[in-house]
This record gives sequence, structure tokens and C-alpha cells, in this order.
Amino acid sequence: VSIFGAGVSVEGFSFAGAPVGLQQLQQVEMISRSSRLLNVRGNGHGRTRSSISDVVCMSSTIRRRGSATAYREPETGPVAQLKKFVTALWVLIRDIYGQFFVLFMDTFIQKPFLNILNKKRIDNHKRLTTLIGQRGRGVPLITVSNHCSSLDEPLLFSALIPWPILQWQLRYSLCNDNMFYVFGPIFAQFFFYAARGFPIWRTRNMDQPSFKEFCDKARYGGWCHIFPEGRIWQPWKLQKEKCLLGPLRPGVGKLIANCEEKSPVVLPFYHTGMHRVLPQFPNSKRQSMPPKTGNTIRIRVGEPIQVQDLLDKYAERRKQAREELGIKDGWSTTPVDEELYLELTQRVEAALVELGAQVDQDEEWQTHPAVLKK
Repeated sequence: VSIFGAGVSVEGFSFAGAPVGLQQLQQVEMISRSSRLLNVRGNGHGRTRSSISDVVCMSSTIRRRGSATAYREPETGPVAQLKKFVTALWVLIRDIYGQFFVLFMDTFIQKPFLNILNKKRIDNHKRLTTLIGQRGRGVPLITVSNHCSSLDEPLLFSALIPWPILQWQLRYSLCNDNMFYVFGPIFAQFFFYAARGFPIWRTRNMDQPSFKEFCDKARYGGWCHIFPEGRIWQPWKLQKEKCLLGPLRPGVGKLIANCEEKSPVVLPFYHTGMHRVLPQFPNSKRQSMPPKTGNTIRIRVGEPIQVQDLLDKYAERRKQAREELGIKDGWSTTPVDEELYLELTQRVEAALVELGAQVDQDEEWQTHPAVLKK
């Protein structure tokens, strides 16, 4: 195994950099075994596999040369306290602004587009709305769904969240860094962050700080939504691959596993129609602009996914693995964690596939004429 930053190649056995000690080799071997374990396929409807950079996830045991952990003691002192105060004040100001921003966008742009220029149909809608406002204080809510277009966020949630949208009930979401910072960091603060979005770097591992911040929102009782496929999978591509989902990534398992203190509610939904609102040209990543009208968006909300049995099953082993590897932060990924992420991801996949099987593909998966060859 050769490890260079976030990348891994299974070609021989060497490191770039300083000589490797026996302890590091043993740690790498454990990670390698977990990597092979995670590189599997699910059922014929959708496959669960992960990229090698996600699986290895740059465990804290090999981030620093000659060090068993990358754990850092929290900063103390007046300067650190001042930084915390300024950060908290800025977040408060941004959330107040975000309430007006999101309400304006939802009222005057998103809902008219959905309800006037298009149509929507939601099955078991009350199942979600009840959890948004009445699930109990401190109970994490995690929603998972398939990903069909760049407008899944925010249009789907404009349809799902009752009006008026309240900032403290709004979901947290992820956006790839290329789109998040497309107009620079200032725009990102007042657009994506204000709407409770977090950047995610696809070239980095699951232990990246922004993903931790996102996962902690669920851990402490917030609502987080994640697209486990990690990228857009429109029906033309699913039909080509003969599946109902693209490959799921283990990040969804880490999100769920991070809520070990209080059992999370994991709610799946499967949607169709967004691929016609912003259709993708077949065999291309390019999407046809502007957004299309006259379509029906169908959302099927499923039953909550049972995950507590898996969290209980792995609790003691996860604790022992952290102690053996000298990990103190509770966030860095161990090989035992990766096994748990795999099982959680497979549960999520099974639930989404079950909802996807209800789709009338002849009616709901039709490709928009705008992207068909004439």
C-alpha cells in the first residue's frame, strides 16, 4: 500500500516520506483490510461501494509522521475565548439574516416555481413534518434521498418544509466545494452558509473538518440531509446501469454513527421529476438551462430506518479500537468504524431501493425532450 496524502494505490508496499515503523505498518494493514471489506456491491438495484480515498479516510493514526494520533488539545486563554465569542456572534448575525433570506427565496421564487409552473405530489408528507417540529428535544433527524439534479437543493425542501420556513427548523445540507465557492468566500457566507449549507471536498476524506461540523449538527439534535450517492444520478444513467441508485458512499454511515449519544431518526425519501426540471444531457455532466416547467415532482417518504441495534452492536468495539490506536477525539475513523459505516450504508441503500421500486419508470423516468438528440 502506498499512501500519498489523500490518495492510495495498491501497488507494492512503500510510503512516500520517512521510514515506516512496525506500529504504522500494522495500522496500515488494518486499514487495508477494511478497505477491501468496504469495496463490495449491494443488490442488483443499487451498489454500495466507496472510493479508496473515502474508505481509507486518512485515519488519524497515519496523518503525522511518527505520531499515533492527530488529536489537538483545544485552545485556551483570552485570545481563544475572544475568537469563540466573535465566531458565535457572526453565526448569530448570519442566522438572523438567513431567516429573512430563506423566507424570501421560498416565498417568492421556489414555491411559485413548484406550485404554479410545475406540480408536486408527496406521499406520507406528515411523517416528515411531524418529525421536523415534534420529534423531541435533542433528537437527531437525518434524512437521506437519491440525487437527481443540482436543484434538488433547495427545491425539494421548499416542497417538504411547511411554510413559513423557520430558520431553526431548516435542514443542514452539504454542497461540493466547486459550487460552494464558485463566487468566492463572501458570497458563500451570505448564500450557502446562510441557508445552512456546508462545503464538502470530494478529494478529501471523511474526517475533514467541514464534514465534522455538519455531522455535529445532527449529533446535537439538528436536522441534516445527505445525498448518499454523492453525485447526480439521473434516470437515463440508472437505466444504463440497470439500477435504482448510484453507488452509496460511507459518509452517510459516519453521519449516523456520529449520533451515538442519542438515537437518531433516519428517514428516507425517494423523488422523481427533478431530472426533468434540470435535465442532464445523456453521457455528459452538463445540465440544460434554464430550469424547465410543466413537470410533476413526486416524493415518496418512507419509514424510519432502524439503526440503534447497529450502534449498540459496535459501541464497545469502537471504544476499544480508539484506545488501542490512541485516538482521543472520538471523530477520527478507525477500521472498526468503517465496518459500522458499511452496515449502516447498506441499511440506507435497502430503504431507498425499496422506495425506488415503487416508481413507475415508464411514466416518471421519461427524459426531457430538451436533452434528446433531434
